[in-house]
Amino acid sequence: MRKSKATEALRVATDVAAIRAALHKRGYTIRKQPKQAAWAISVTPNECYLLTYQPAPISAWVLHPQSNEPNRQTLLTLIQNTLAKQPKTTISKVS
Repeated sequence: MRKSKATEALRVATDVAAIRAALHKRGYTIRKQPKQAAWAISVTPNECYLLTYQPAPISAWVLHPQSNEPNRQTLLTLIQNTLAKQPKTTISKVS
């Protein structure tokens, strides 16, 4: 069964609120990108990642750029743990 756009939008909004709270708690700066389902996350003044939401049929969170940097792995783990703590109906994939 296909989810409605309103249901998916509510889930994304809930995920974003949880992710933002977790990131702010750990000292990260996060900014919404205009007219996009994307958020810029500043790890250091010279290091920034882009968290995007890929809508259906993918329905997953993606962290750019894809690399094996320790800061990216830490950030990815934090986001995954935050999403895992959400109620079962709102768990999203992150890659």
